[in-house]
Amino acid sequence: MTAIETALIVVASLFVLESICFAIYVAKNKKNNSQSDKVEVIDGVRYSKDAQMLDESGAVMVSLKQGDFVLERGKTYTAGKGGLLPGKYTVISGQENCKTFNLRVAGLVKEYSHGQKIVLAQGDKICAVSNNVILR
Repeated sequence: MTAIETALIVVASLFVLESICFAIYVAKNKKNNSQSDKVEVIDGVRYSKDAQMLDESGAVMVSLKQGDFVLERGKTYTAGKGGLLPGKYTVISGQENCKTFNLRVAGLVKEYSHGQKIVLAQGDKICAVSNNVILR
């Protein structure tokens, strides 16, 4: 075998190896993209593009969309301060398969349901009592 034939075999082998690596790269990225179609990451926060609050069977689905405000359990927030604007919100359970939860609004603790509407006025204090809650 001459040096030219050896060089051609090496080049052909490298081409085949490079093609295989490219095919693997494309296959992996296609898999990752199918999952990322449902999720968006903004400033290090993972948001769901699906606003559905219940699945087909009626079970609670937890999703965080851009513009949602998360109430941490045990922490009190005041409408008009710290990013929580006064207005009408939908309260969403922060725990899957938990349809009811307790909130303290303006000093009174009341049970709320997943998807229920709530209105916060300027200066109203709100606290998630039983588990984390999302205001949408």
